[in-house]
Amino acid sequence: MASSTIAPDALGSSPLGENETSKMPVIIWAILSWNTLLIIFSIILAITVFNFSADLSSVDQSATLLVDNLVRLGRPVVVFVAFLALLPGIVALISSLIILVRIGSPQPARISNTSRMLLMALYLFGGVMMLALLAHQWGLYQVFERIVDGVMSNATLVLGFPIAYAVYWLAGRLGENTRLRNILETTSLALAGLTLIALAISSDILTGFNYVLSTYSDPLTWVLTITAIVFFGLMLALLRLGAYFGESPQERTAWQGWIMLSPNIIGFTLFFAGPLLLSLYLSFTDSSVGQIPDFIGFGNYAEILSLEIQTADVEGTAQSALSFGYGVLTEFDLGGTRYVLGAKDTVFWLSLRNTLLFCLLLIPLAVIPALALSLVLNSKLPGMKFFRAIYFLPSVAAVVGTALVWRWLYTPNIGYFYNIGRDVLVFIGDFVRSINATFGLSIAEPAATSIEWLTDPNIVLISMVLLSAWGVVGYNTVLFLAGLQGIPGVLYEAAQIDGANRWGQFRNVTLPMLAPTTFFVLITTIVTGLQVFNEPYTLFPAQPIPINATTSVYYLYRRGFFFFEFGYASAIAWLLFIIIFVITLLQFRAQRDGAYES
Repeated sequence: MASSTIAPDALGSSPLGENETSKMPVIIWAILSWNTLLIIFSIILAITVFNFSADLSSVDQSATLLVDNLVRLGRPVVVFVAFLALLPGIVALISSLIILVRIGSPQPARISNTSRMLLMALYLFGGVMMLALLAHQWGLYQVFERIVDGVMSNATLVLGFPIAYAVYWLAGRLGENTRLRNILETTSLALAGLTLIALAISSDILTGFNYVLSTYSDPLTWVLTITAIVFFGLMLALLRLGAYFGESPQERTAWQGWIMLSPNIIGFTLFFAGPLLLSLYLSFTDSSVGQIPDFIGFGNYAEILSLEIQTADVEGTAQSALSFGYGVLTEFDLGGTRYVLGAKDTVFWLSLRNTLLFCLLLIPLAVIPALALSLVLNSKLPGMKFFRAIYFLPSVAAVVGTALVWRWLYTPNIGYFYNIGRDVLVFIGDFVRSINATFGLSIAEPAATSIEWLTDPNIVLISMVLLSAWGVVGYNTVLFLAGLQGIPGVLYEAAQIDGANRWGQFRNVTLPMLAPTTFFVLITTIVTGLQVFNEPYTLFPAQPIPINATTSVYYLYRRGFFFFEFGYASAIAWLLFIIIFVITLLQFRAQRDGAYES
């Protein structure tokens, strides 16, 4: 039987016969050689990282800052990073051993495609890392900033692109293969090209390109470039070896999907999962600025959650009844006995109380008006599309900018809300005095003559809730509107036949059918309330802010970035995560118990 060769296929071939799969491509030896270098480099790098210490005298000056930051995170982080440095070598070793077993077999059989998939992932990740290091070596971020500044200084040139598009769009409205259409299409493309060239010249892109080329005087730039080329080249070679590794159509579809997902996976790992794990580790340490953290176990959590209830004498102070290190949270009488509730971290519990009150006030103010507005916007009244956009605008507006506007509205003497509150209190006072004079009553008049939105401890939380509700109502309105438009009209027709009026249709059709939407709106509103930060941060620029305006996330921020207690702040963050997770889980459970069949 004549032997056949393997036809390269960029997308990977389907499995071939035994003679064809047993013929080893030459590129395999290059892969094995590169894996050997990877193993050696990973071992050296892991040993180097593992031996990092606070003594930086033996470290290269360019790497001093990196090593210093790594060491200051603590020994567990150094060990973890050393393991990560060793991981590519482990993957390369396992994959190489699988390939060598296949090569050394007297009668080679089709081996698992796992080794190839692992190497493809390793080479892709390695190539991306080399490109990231190259971008830093090239100074690409500074070059890009210069180019953007050049474009912004000649922003009028950008108008060439919409003009070119308008000409191209106009050409598309003409008849096929007409001379005028061809002229307009050519003109639009030429205009777009000239605009691009003009922007390149005005942004001084050639200077940036020359700067990138100048970095190749450093041997490190060449090393990074060659390494990136090798990584991507070997990965492309592995893509063409599907037949040799016995790749099935399902496996080919799988790696194609994973490659499409790889940018998101790499970004998630580096910028979300990594910091998340680091914060979990820091929550078990006494990490603070300027010192190497020590592992203290659940010490931070114990400090945050410690509570104490003591009885107190009627004539004694509440603080004297508590143990050393505890502060007074509240006191109450029960059965003629005076009790004092204390905590080691009183501000945490007060901020948690404020956060829960914020949520309880936000839910009706952000959900009920949104439902009412959605019912109006779902009607056939003229101009409803315009008002849909108007009501949605607050949810997409910059939070800091809108908060500054609201702070001005709350400002004494000049703020609109301040003046309204003062006028309302004056009216109530006049009305009460009139009633007392007419009927001889002694109804108490309002003690205050104005509402101090930003300074009154009893009002500051309401000020924050109004701002947050204003921003959330529009988003919730759009969600409810989408739910209303998904309700079949036949249900309302059936309800009308059964004699249901408008209220009956709303109670028996609209509300039950909106249950999934309402559940989602409640979830998002509660999570928004539990994570409130922008409102206290922007409404109260003076430090410290009123204690009744301190929310849990804001308190976390202060402990982390004012007092630089990163370990303590991380513990607060994880406790808040647990609270939000439990509340969400209970809501899901309640929703499942009350679910209906669609």
